[in-house]
Amino acid sequence: MKKLTLIVAMLFATTFGFSQTPLTEAVDFTTTDIYGVEINLFEILDGGQYVCLDFFYDG
Repeated sequence: MKKLTLIVAMLFATTFGFSQTPLTEAVDFTTTDIYGVEINLFEILDGGQYVCLDFFYDG
């Protein structure tokens, strides 16, 4: 029964899960990391690197 519930939940999440924004392209922005270094999103993407944004901060 647990496997069936898990399968149904996964199917529901993948079928009806929508992103929170209709954007299809990244929006350029500049931010400061925890060490005070300014980071520009497009500079990183232009360098061929992957970007993972984590908006969690426990300070």
